[in-house]
Amino acid sequence: MSAPVPHNEALRLAELHDLAILDTLPDPSLDGIVGLAASILNVPIALISLVDAERQWFKAKIGLDACETDRESAFCAHAILDDSPLLVENALEDPRFANNPLVLGDLGIRAYFGFPLIVSAGLRLGTLCAIDQVPRTITPAQIEQMQALAKIVVRQMENTRSTRDALALAEANEVLNREADHARVILETMSEGVLIKNRQGQIVEANPSACRILGLSRETLLQTTLNDPVWRRLREDGTAFLPHEIPAAEVMRTGVPVSNVVVGLPQNDGSCRWLHLSASPLFEPFDNRPAYVVSTFSDITHLKAQQEHLKELSVKANEANDAKTQFLANMSHELRTPLNGVVGVASALANTALDARQKRMVELIRSSGKDLERQLSDILDLTKVEVGELQLESVNLDIGQLVQEVSGLMSEACAQKQLDLRFHNALPPQRTFVGDPGRIRQIVTNLVSNAVKFTAQGYVQINVLPATAGAGVVIEVKDTGIGFDETQASRLFERFSQADNSITRRFGGTGLGLAISKSLAELMGGTITAQSTPKTGSTFTLSLPLASASLIQTDPHCDDLAEICQGIPRDLRILLVEDQVLNQQVFGFMMEPFGAEFFTALHGVEGIEAFETAKFDVIFMDMQMPVKDGLATTREIRALETARKAIRTPIIMLTANAGENHRREALAAGADMHLVKPVSQAAIGDALRAALAIAPRDAHKRTSR
Repeated sequence: MSAPVPHNEALRLAELHDLAILDTLPDPSLDGIVGLAASILNVPIALISLVDAERQWFKAKIGLDACETDRESAFCAHAILDDSPLLVENALEDPRFANNPLVLGDLGIRAYFGFPLIVSAGLRLGTLCAIDQVPRTITPAQIEQMQALAKIVVRQMENTRSTRDALALAEANEVLNREADHARVILETMSEGVLIKNRQGQIVEANPSACRILGLSRETLLQTTLNDPVWRRLREDGTAFLPHEIPAAEVMRTGVPVSNVVVGLPQNDGSCRWLHLSASPLFEPFDNRPAYVVSTFSDITHLKAQQEHLKELSVKANEANDAKTQFLANMSHELRTPLNGVVGVASALANTALDARQKRMVELIRSSGKDLERQLSDILDLTKVEVGELQLESVNLDIGQLVQEVSGLMSEACAQKQLDLRFHNALPPQRTFVGDPGRIRQIVTNLVSNAVKFTAQGYVQINVLPATAGAGVVIEVKDTGIGFDETQASRLFERFSQADNSITRRFGGTGLGLAISKSLAELMGGTITAQSTPKTGSTFTLSLPLASASLIQTDPHCDDLAEICQGIPRDLRILLVEDQVLNQQVFGFMMEPFGAEFFTALHGVEGIEAFETAKFDVIFMDMQMPVKDGLATTREIRALETARKAIRTPIIMLTANAGENHRREALAAGADMHLVKPVSQAAIGDALRAALAIAPRDAHKRTSR
């Protein structure tokens, strides 16, 4: 029958495994003990048996080939149940072992004498046992000798563990010493200063760089604390840190590291040493309060000085640029008055009786005056762009007709140079857009004028094309002129710059035309690009994202603004998320009768930022936008409302996507309504009333019509 499990089995197995003796190589001293045991009892078999969870393993043996047997049939499993020896004189007569396979099998055990191996913790890990294949007895003297040998076995095993632990400890200490040496070398060679402070604020360690940066000896530093007057600390704005705000004190209090703090240390000479500092806590085992704080810092005084110098230079540069801009604006305006007199008198003089020579002279005056007027206009436009005062119109215009008019104006100049002037309009008939006709005419005139100026023979081609992506137009101006290389191309759009100085001498000009044209195009949300091959020709491409004029419609059934705005509060806060600037402007005009505060965002990311920082009564959302489209933006806004348990903000999808599938997508994303462009003011009014019914206004009083 198998032996019961000892009550302290878990502890016993833990101790056995901690000895780390199972499955190790033979130990000659233990082999000698089992040999001595066999001689004392005059038996053929003697073992040092260690009882594991599922087996008994023999650390030392004599008279037996096996290294282990299963625990279930092991005599030793019974021997470890008690401190007393297990003495079996005839196994066949002992009911515990009579049917044991080790008794009935080839081994044929008859006599078994097991002496428990009891370690200092009082746990029985195995036995020193003797086995015979014939029944027999042993004397008390032999029992005493075997018990003494068992104690020697235990002492030997525990000594082995102690030796092993001592070696491991020595090795660990050696590793720690090496690591401490490495840390010391690193600490001493670091360019950053390092200070270590204890809970009392006392500095307990300082590396050489800390001494160098702070200008204090190590001995002095080790005698100071965080509260020492020498450590008066300033923020970048010049205010002093309060005691609890000092980085090291904050880390000691919270246990949370701080980093990238700029700290100023006033010096005796009135200057300030600036440090870039980080601090981290060090904890002792089983203590959740920091025992030390390690502060690392570098001297950035020279960087701060450079920053201040750059800031001063930037201020001076801005002041100089502002002065230049103001001067140019003033001069442009001041010169127009006498110039108007010159040109006006020349025009009047041209209508008097003049001979041919006098007429040529008057025409030269008029022509020169007009050139000067154009250059003054360029300078005035430049100053308006720089100070952000240039205003764009938003009116209906026929781009094809506008460009054709510019082409007609340039036809005489082309005829004088015998150039072929070609015009092609690929837009649908009577296609109109919303934009600033004067500024678009200015850009196209500049591009065509340049093409004529720099082309000696061949042609100038003007193409008006629909935009390939989204709404808008593309205007191409091609020529067979002198062209330009990559180096010259990099300067084309710089102010007061031309491709090279020889061009200025040969063709004249201020070098402002292309720069102003580029700025105007960008103000309209467009671009100008240029491609060329030297001596072959150039192509300038103007792309403008103009909104279709059909976006604005009048409602024949409802043109009474009072009726359109009926019941809509005058102080609504409206957000339009729309990537087309002109569409934003058009929608803004349409919103004016409602008296709402109107805000815009160019794409979904800006829309979400606006939603998170301000409250809106209604959001109008375009569906197709760069960066983040309207559907994704709507879903994210709804998720934010859910997470914050906020009141639902009505979202109206305002889009050119008119299909039923688009409406379903909009509603599925969380939109409340789906309006299709072009949209009327009446439709906007209806949508606002429906939106306010979905989410009534909050508490404070509103004024309705």
